[in-house]
Amino acid sequence: MFIHYLKIALRNIRKYALQNTVSVIGLAAGFVCLSLSSVWLYYENSFDRFHKDADRMFTMGGSLQQGTATHMVASGNRAIKSYSEAMGATETTFFRFNENTDEYREIMVDSAFCGFFDIKLIKGDWSFIGDRNSVALAAEYAERLFRNQDPIGKYLGKREIKAVVNGFSQPSVLKFDVMSFRPVEYDVDVKSINSYAEMDSRIQSNYFIKLPKGVSADDALNSANAGNDSIISINQSMNKALGASHEFEPIIGLHERMIRDGSYVSYRTMYLFSLASALLMICSIINILIFFINVIRIRERESRLRLVHGASESSLAGMFTIEISVLVLIGLLLGLITVWILKEPFIGLTDVSMQPGFLLKSCLVEALAVFAISVLFCMVVIKAFRVTRPEGQSMHAGNGNRFRKFSVGLQLFTGTLFIFVTCVMLKQFHFLRNQNWGFKVNDQAVVAISPAGMKSLNELNFDDKDEIQRWSDMMNTNLQEKLEQQYDMTRKLESLPMVTDVLAGTGDMFSSTLGRLDNSEGKINGMDSISYKVLDMLDEQGLKVLDLIVTDGAIPVDRPIMENEIVISENLSKLLGLGPVSEEPVISIESQYMSFFNGLDVKTETNDYHIIAVVKDVNFFKYDGEPDHLILCVPQHPKLASTSWMFAEMSASEAYFLIRYQSGLKKELKQQLEEMFNGMDVCYEIYFTEDKYYESLEKDKHLKNLILGLGVLCMLISVFGIWSIISLACQERRREIAVRKVHGARVKDILSIFAKDYGQMILASVLLAFITGFLIAHRWLQQFPRQTVISWWIYAGILAVMALIICLTVGHKVIKTARENPADVIKSE
Repeated sequence: MFIHYLKIALRNIRKYALQNTVSVIGLAAGFVCLSLSSVWLYYENSFDRFHKDADRMFTMGGSLQQGTATHMVASGNRAIKSYSEAMGATETTFFRFNENTDEYREIMVDSAFCGFFDIKLIKGDWSFIGDRNSVALAAEYAERLFRNQDPIGKYLGKREIKAVVNGFSQPSVLKFDVMSFRPVEYDVDVKSINSYAEMDSRIQSNYFIKLPKGVSADDALNSANAGNDSIISINQSMNKALGASHEFEPIIGLHERMIRDGSYVSYRTMYLFSLASALLMICSIINILIFFINVIRIRERESRLRLVHGASESSLAGMFTIEISVLVLIGLLLGLITVWILKEPFIGLTDVSMQPGFLLKSCLVEALAVFAISVLFCMVVIKAFRVTRPEGQSMHAGNGNRFRKFSVGLQLFTGTLFIFVTCVMLKQFHFLRNQNWGFKVNDQAVVAISPAGMKSLNELNFDDKDEIQRWSDMMNTNLQEKLEQQYDMTRKLESLPMVTDVLAGTGDMFSSTLGRLDNSEGKINGMDSISYKVLDMLDEQGLKVLDLIVTDGAIPVDRPIMENEIVISENLSKLLGLGPVSEEPVISIESQYMSFFNGLDVKTETNDYHIIAVVKDVNFFKYDGEPDHLILCVPQHPKLASTSWMFAEMSASEAYFLIRYQSGLKKELKQQLEEMFNGMDVCYEIYFTEDKYYESLEKDKHLKNLILGLGVLCMLISVFGIWSIISLACQERRREIAVRKVHGARVKDILSIFAKDYGQMILASVLLAFITGFLIAHRWLQQFPRQTVISWWIYAGILAVMALIICLTVGHKVIKTARENPADVIKSE
């Protein structure tokens, strides 16, 4: 009997080949997107949740992730010890990653690390702990490096391999290939240190602490800060002076908070893509089930005939169940094959480090779940529609027609919703690209040039007097003038055909020459704890880079700006409750800054400043957050810009050229600049301001592309679903249409019948999709401080496109049916 029903199922699938093909492809596409995105989401949320007592493990300052590597933010060893003791930590471990090698990932640990994370010994012994000339390998890396050979006693570079440990087989921000010993130093004689890099490596560490059960990190941190420990007090003063803040971060939240900061996609992209994939899967399943329900209704006469000839109700239900099962299995099988084909590109895109077997296992589990849900729902539908009822008790045609209208409306609703949300996202991205953010962003490049062989500060050996002297001589050289004399640099840059302007000796907000934005907190006009930023670029050079919009007052251009004159942003003016500049031109600012030459001496002064202008709020370094309260002052202001001198020192060994070029010629400019600099004995870096500023926007663009692809796919599934339903309706009403034509009905009359039947439902579903889409898009737009307007033409355009698609698909089918010869139709019926 099963074979008989299987043959019937295949025959009926072939009978509606085109509709079933669309359904199968839609189900396969939805399954591929859902399975891959769910595996990705599971992987990214599983980091470091496998540790025993993971909910009690914390670190201060979090992590910094660059590409696929995670770098823990280091803190002073003595401060860590003080905080651990004050917070009552039961265990503490210190470690750092070795950033000096790209061949493997090395973690340098103290003697408590392996016990803290329950790392087991597989081969060898623990003698590498305490010995800087030996290392241990993670089991996976040892197998990859030595195959079937025993690594114990062999060497990694100049260090002997003393052990093989189990490492972290599950996702972890601490994943390592090599483990070495690193002693923890609390009190270091600075005079014995030969370089900045050595000082950093000896007195700074990453760490984890384990708090007692039932103690929250916030309560423990507040208790520590309220204590009398001198080291903690100094650390608090430094943070306050520098405008920094530190919070304890649980180990299970590190990866999610700092997920792939430089990668192709962001965590938000992954999450929303998973949500969109789930909606696409639902749309695909609904499309199959709606078509299946309509087919059941068409085959109602067949069902009654089978009952008359002795078929039981259960066997008839089994026949329909086998038919839908075969259809769903074909779609899922096609999806599984596609997942296997796409697994390598998927792993390369997402950096999901898992075995292909896990991916396949997860997809099989999801396929079984989708199959079970689909078949169960179909069995409920078969029971609800009572397709096995005796003759004379068939469903009333009016109920069937209402269901068919509902099916068309549901399909159209899902497709329109996807397209509407995608259009709003596209408009918002275009809006963000063309905003005035307070400084020039688009069509601008910066070239930073330094002498060949110039060492950075942390690479210097302070015992080598000759090296220090050479470095000092380079620092004292006016590199800008030297480049002009030797290469005629400005003229060469201006001669490039796509270049419109060159500013020698300056950069943009991302270069150290002008990136002088200080964090501050203090009293302004008596109001306590106001957080603000100070930008010391209120001069002719700085104003060329900035793109400020003055809303009150004026910034003088015919005279130098005085030290007691400042410009503030609109949001700071509103926070202080100030009126027009002409009425309230003076504010009192309490400045707190640190003297770096007289120990850790934090000074506080209160001074009056004259407001000469108020400017529109400025978004520095990010477009998707609230603008900072901003104060602009003259360069290297002695009271407000407390750290500007550091940027001036850092930038002395580099020459900057800011280049503005014709829109759309970025690649050509970069190519010509590289060809020009390759012939010079200098080191250079080229970057584009918009690339720096819109890094996170690029990730949202990838989200937009993913959603757009899913939207188009969902729209196609919806349109073909509507086409399938209307096709079945035309086939069911062929005799009615033929009779109407015999009695004089024309093609336009037949079209009007279908328009009357489905027109209201189509308009209602599109209207509901617009309302739902507006609510979703409006909520998504709230994350941006500057938001585009959802214009009327988006609604009109989508409605026009939808009408055109429906006319080309559904209208074509109705017209074809209406033009059939009535005699042939009646004869065939």
